[in-house]
Amino acid sequence: MRTRIKELRLEKNLTQQSLANYLGVNQATVSKLENESTTLDAMLLTRLSNFFDVSADYVLYLSEQRLSADLLLADNMHHLKKYQHLISLYQKMTPRQQKDFYNFISSLLGSDQNP
Repeated sequence: MRTRIKELRLEKNLTQQSLANYLGVNQATVSKLENESTTLDAMLLTRLSNFFDVSADYVLYLSEQRLSADLLLADNMHHLKKYQHLISLYQKMTPRQQKDFYNFISSLLGSDQNP
């Protein structure tokens, strides 16, 4: 079974042994998984997906997208809540504070365009 385990492990500069320690298996098992000489069970696939923060489909070459739609949605919802909080803070500011805030953010981003 073709997997991206080795590719993902090397991206994080991990040894087979360090990945094996996280997964609760021995280094030989990780080697066999990477060399496709053994099959990946569902529990290991889940642990690998969680550890590398990718979808199981990505690990198994079934998708080129690293995250599943559910994970992308959860991530977007997390960011949406942060944005909503920032907007509510901005709305509580006086017009002068809003202008100063906008100018500050613009200067950080190197932009001097007015809204």
